[in-house]
Amino acid sequence: ASSVRNFGDFDSNAQRNHTSILTLLGYQLGSRHKKGSKGFLRPLVAAHTDVGVITVLLFDNGKCASLQRASSVENVEETNSEWIDVSLPSDSLERDPVFVVNVGDCLSDLSGGHLRSTLHRVVPKKCHNRMKDVVRTCLALFVGLEPSATLTLPRGKQNVTYEEWRKMRIA
Repeated sequence: ASSVRNFGDFDSNAQRNHTSILTLLGYQLGSRHKKGSKGFLRPLVAAHTDVGVITVLLFDNGKCASLQRASSVENVEETNSEWIDVSLPSDSLERDPVFVVNVGDCLSDLSGGHLRSTLHRVVPKKCHNRMKDVVRTCLALFVGLEPSATLTLPRGKQNVTYEEWRKMRIA
C-alpha cells in the first residue's frame, strides 16, 4: 500500500474536524476606508484578537498597508499614539522570510491570562500616491485544535472541549 495520498483521497470526516486554516489574505483600500472625522484613514481591518490558539503570519512589511498592534491592552483608542507599527528587524534582508506570531484567545485563556491575546489591526498607508491600485497580501496560518480536544481552563478549573470553548467565545 502506498503512503502517498492524492488530494481527492482526503477523509471527509478529517476535513470537517479541522480547525486550523492556511489562507492568503488580501488588503486593498476601498471607498469605505476614506478619512474619518479625525482625519485618519479608517483601518482596512478593524482592531481585533484572533480566536484560535496562535496565528502565524508570513510578514512582508507591506507597501500600502501596515500591521499594527495595540501599545497596551487597556483603553485602546483609534489614535496613532495608541498603536505600534509592526516592522521588519533592521538587520533583516528584504528577501528573508519573517514570521509574526500572534497569541490567540484560546492560548490566552489556557494560560490564565499570562499570555495575552494580541490586539491588532491593518491600516492603509501612502504608497506612491496610488493607494487604490496596490493590494497587500499576507499568508496566514490560524492554528486551532481538534474540536473534541479537552481544555482545562484555569479560571474555575473548568473542563470544556475546544468546540464548546469556541462556541462560548464567539457567542
